[in-house]
Amino acid sequence: MMPLSGIRVLDFTHAIAGPTATMTLAQLGAEVIKIEPPKKGDDFRHYTEHAGLPGMSVPFAAVNAGKRSLALNLKDERGVAIARDLAAQVDVVVENFRPGVMARLGLGYEALSALNPRLIWLSLSGFGQSGDLKDRGAYDHIAQATSGMAMMNATPDGPLKIGIPVVDSFTGYLGAMGVLAALRRRDMTGAGEKLDVAMIDAALKIMGASASVWDYTGASPKGTGNRGFRLVATAEYYACADGWIALGANHQHQIEALFAALGAGEMIRDPRFSSHGARVENYAALKGWLTQEMLKWRAQELDDRLTQAGVPAARIGEIGDILSHPHMAQRGLISHAQLPGHDRPLAVLGLGMGPDFCAGDDAGMVPLLGADGDAVLAEMGMDGATIAALRDEEVIG
Repeated sequence: MMPLSGIRVLDFTHAIAGPTATMTLAQLGAEVIKIEPPKKGDDFRHYTEHAGLPGMSVPFAAVNAGKRSLALNLKDERGVAIARDLAAQVDVVVENFRPGVMARLGLGYEALSALNPRLIWLSLSGFGQSGDLKDRGAYDHIAQATSGMAMMNATPDGPLKIGIPVVDSFTGYLGAMGVLAALRRRDMTGAGEKLDVAMIDAALKIMGASASVWDYTGASPKGTGNRGFRLVATAEYYACADGWIALGANHQHQIEALFAALGAGEMIRDPRFSSHGARVENYAALKGWLTQEMLKWRAQELDDRLTQAGVPAARIGEIGDILSHPHMAQRGLISHAQLPGHDRPLAVLGLGMGPDFCAGDDAGMVPLLGADGDAVLAEMGMDGATIAALRDEEVIG
């Protein structure tokens, strides 16, 4: 039995953060009904510059597999009435409009919780539903900029964002975590509640101890670039004869093993490199030696040699290298979704909670826009003639 079997989610989200949250809930067994505007749908459907067919971008597919799609015109009062009726029947509503938009539509938390006191409401936004910055819009790179993340990641050329939407994704996972906690509390109290997840909060949380370091020192911490968190040269990225290697020797026994594997066991007796403090103080000297040493080796050869010696290390590869490795199939992380118009199932990522927890190869169908509208409305008790009339009048798509 799936953990969220029987839980129904009404999904008003678009782009990345919201759909990531609701797809996580779907992967845990919830039924997710995605509300999209007729004709165009979620804008993320059209991000085909990354990959995909018109109206079915691969980025959209990756965070919407396994959901049902209802194309509903929320600018028409009849569309709003349908949304209200659905909200009265579900367990969770998730939305990621700017603060106040849902309330202006008559679909805010206060209105819907009056219909359904057990309703759990999740809002995801750039800066939250309260506070001085709440009305500002945000995308992933805006959250990185405002949080200090881009400046921490700066190079001599200036601030640098992390090149993938890490804040969007983490915001979605934080939202899903909140829903799970609220469902658990509802089990105890019988009452629903409102959750408010902001990208700026998620960005700060994903930066680990940085906020506490700033509070303690009064100075903004700097990013470590390709150096490991212990700031030693033995935990860093290096060019090899034919690629790159990541070293992760942080502790004394690992560094002894690293030197030995490189045929330079005597290095550990050099006063400059014999202790952690000495290695930090003499970082430049040790990095210079390692830079020259790594160029003598092929990356995979070094990966094999160091791993055998018990030194954390890895050849730096592309995403396809690890996704093609048997380990990932053994982990159960990869599942496959049916992608309309594609000649084979599309690989999508599962929950990442191990092969024995809710892992499976079938991620369901990536929905065409409005593909499930008739079925959803029929389940609400509408007859075929009523549904056809609503479509003719562009209330549904």
